[in-house]
Amino acid sequence: DAWLHPYADPEKSGYQILQGQYAMADGGLSGQGLAGADTQVHLIPFGWTDLILAAIGHTLGLAGVLGVMMTFLVLLTRCFFIALRSRSDLHALAAAGFGIVLGVQAALIAGGVTRVLPLTGVTLPFVSYGGSSLLSNFVILGCLVAISNSEDTTHLAEDELEEVAA
Repeated sequence: DAWLHPYADPEKSGYQILQGQYAMADGGLSGQGLAGADTQVHLIPFGWTDLILAAIGHTLGLAGVLGVMMTFLVLLTRCFFIALRSRSDLHALAAAGFGIVLGVQAALIAGGVTRVLPLTGVTLPFVSYGGSSLLSNFVILGCLVAISNSEDTTHLAEDELEEVAA
């Protein structure tokens, strides 16, 4: 109900999402800057975890939010490139699955902050405050690096060059 009708109870159930929206709207295109970060960000309940993207939108504006989301898009495409380069089906499925996990987390937060989706309490990978989330995302990143550096993917380019030359 707070997702669909936050203005029905703006002091209780709709407070968090409305404060996040106000912060993003106050940020505008270029944001309030790092000096103005303290004005609205502290008014967002759990602004360092659930609504970190709203805090980024307030501080760095639409440009900062798009920069963060483009970074996740690059990470997602790199995950799929690792999956496509892998010879092992297990490595390919793991890399694609890791990419999907990171992409879904980022999409859920972006959708929750903009009220396209309900807030779920999922943290924004590598950005939100949280020990277990940060640890698990770094484990995912480590697995992706291991898959990328495995013998299945390092010799693929050399084998393709030999096939093209033959």
